[in-house]
Amino acid sequence: MKTLFLVNTRSGTARKYDIAALIRETCSDWTTPFEIVPCQRKEDLDSIISDAERDGYDVVYAVGGDGTVHEIAKRLVDRNLALGILPIGSGNGFARHIGLPMNARASIRACGARRIVTIDTAEVNGIGFLGVMGIGFDAWIADRFAVAGSRGFMTYVRVGVREVLTYRAEEYDIEIDGERWRETAKIITIANSSQYGNDARIAPHASVQDGLLDVVRIADVSLLAAPMIAWRLFRGTIDRSPAVKTTRGREITIRRAAPGPVHLDGEPFTMPETLNVRIRPASLKLLLPDVTSMV
Repeated sequence: MKTLFLVNTRSGTARKYDIAALIRETCSDWTTPFEIVPCQRKEDLDSIISDAERDGYDVVYAVGGDGTVHEIAKRLVDRNLALGILPIGSGNGFARHIGLPMNARASIRACGARRIVTIDTAEVNGIGFLGVMGIGFDAWIADRFAVAGSRGFMTYVRVGVREVLTYRAEEYDIEIDGERWRETAKIITIANSSQYGNDARIAPHASVQDGLLDVVRIADVSLLAAPMIAWRLFRGTIDRSPAVKTTRGREITIRRAAPGPVHLDGEPFTMPETLNVRIRPASLKLLLPDVTSMV
């Protein structure tokens, strides 16, 4: 199986050690060809991926964090190329969802059987995403995190604790597969996969092969209740909280008072007041670890 490792050279881990050398050493006994290509700009991805398809590659590895996976995955939708993931970022949400080890060498070796399946992706206002999109407080945090100056879980916690003191819930008009209602929420997450990253499971039962998206709404909880919500998030039981509602659907429209932040797979965007989200069933080939507990 001809494999291209597409390395985000701006990833924190890639800068800490020679990830290319680790890949070459780990794959030294492969009987199939592989190539390692560094990439600094997402604007270069279209041509690199088109060249890989033309040259007969079977798998393109996203070597980086959730942002790298997001940018490469959305370009592989409806192509013959399969997505592989080498998680060297800070959160690695989708990699954790499919059961990849967080150790880079172990992650490559975990896919030794070269098991490829077809999974769902999603899009909002025509922009693709792979795992999770968010509106409200988590989108605001993603926006603040992007300019925080440092990455990592503790930076995310620090930004979250600071912003939760001032952030106010909003009212939303929500439509899921034709059913409509108005609701006040602090967070609305539309999940194809189960977690944000770092095992923070916002949609514990989400599947990337069921043709559905999990729409998770968290009410405007008090500061006293917020720590329990956070505890449940990391325990994988947030869906049991009385402050949390989950509805599954294929077509979702959300209207808010004004344009504002949205995150797609953790990457911040500014989008209009109306958000049209839909599932794209069986649209992406994915390289899975030989043993996985959730797809």
